[in-house]
Amino acid sequence: MLRLIPLASPLNGPEAVSALTRKLLDRIRELGIPVEIEAAEPDADPGAPRMLLILTGGTEGLALSQLACLRGPVVLLAHATHNSFPAALEILAKVRQMSRRGKIVFLGEGPEGGADLQRTLTLMNARQALDGTRLGRIGVPSEWLVASLPDEREVEELWGIRIVDVASDELLERVRRASPAASAALVQDWKGEARGCVEPKDADLASAGRVCTALRDIVRDYSLGACTVRCFDLVTDLATTGCMALSQLIDDGHMAGCEGDVPSTVTMMWMHALTGAVPFMSNPQQVVADRNAVWLAHCTIARRLVSGYTLRSHFESGLGVAIQGSSREKAVTLARLAGPGLTELFVSDGEILEDGRSEDRCRTQYLVKLARPVSYFLDRPLGNHHVLVPGHFAPLLAEYRDLYL
Repeated sequence: MLRLIPLASPLNGPEAVSALTRKLLDRIRELGIPVEIEAAEPDADPGAPRMLLILTGGTEGLALSQLACLRGPVVLLAHATHNSFPAALEILAKVRQMSRRGKIVFLGEGPEGGADLQRTLTLMNARQALDGTRLGRIGVPSEWLVASLPDEREVEELWGIRIVDVASDELLERVRRASPAASAALVQDWKGEARGCVEPKDADLASAGRVCTALRDIVRDYSLGACTVRCFDLVTDLATTGCMALSQLIDDGHMAGCEGDVPSTVTMMWMHALTGAVPFMSNPQQVVADRNAVWLAHCTIARRLVSGYTLRSHFESGLGVAIQGSSREKAVTLARLAGPGLTELFVSDGEILEDGRSEDRCRTQYLVKLARPVSYFLDRPLGNHHVLVPGHFAPLLAEYRDLYL
């Protein structure tokens, strides 16, 4: 829903303002965008995404008086008549002088006249979807994530995502007492859709099912929208892994990351909220410079993302159950957030060139040709894990970064 606060100069008569407002709202509805008008009230909830509809010139002061009820970027919707655009230019210049972010969305004519409005509304809806989400960090981050430890307060302030800590011991105890029936139903589903099962035995599958049941219960009991798991505690303490459980959680609609990695899990949450695409958290394995490509691999991937899969063991430990999946889509976007508030961004559109089957890497493997130079990985990487989603969305992600971060 697009919510607009209309602003018009008192020099314009009420009838003229009403007619202009109806005309613009009809234009927006022609674009397929539901829209409603809100009163210009200073006590309005600042968390709800709104745009200021600049109906006429002479509204500069009126707009500035509304800034208190607009959290985040100030978005001005302008049009081609009644000095709307000149007023919007003056307002945005002042907003930037006040060290606030903002942009002008111009409502034009023709089929492409609402493209910027559609995109900006997508950005605003994604930010609202993330606001208040609880990200469960189950166990402390793995020791090797030395560049992946963001500031929790900055993450909540900038992204609206609250990090909730859950002890590894709680997960381990829940795994030990997980419902056998629920676990068995998961295993039956995994085996029924698989092309085959190589290393895992029945006991390995049963353990993986209990891990998934336990994680599902934690997500429910802690009201988590997403989680990231210190998964190697499962290896050392229970001789199993969380690969299948994380895959299942993503298929359930809960973004789930490995190794307690908050930046990569937030990247997954963000890309999913913004694009609707299902993410794959991966390890870059090798740069292929002459093809401007990079090999990506990991032992967990959502089954919705693959055209088929084989059940394998976890690569590094040889334990548990992992997924060796085949690519479904060719067009992809690769991204990673980093920094104390996760404001640094690498993003590139790409194409999957081929699937890999190396026995010396994590089980699902893709060679991805990127639009941006792969020298990034060698010269200025933001960290290890990078997130892949099907579809080309790099400009949209960059636009969100420019507006919100």
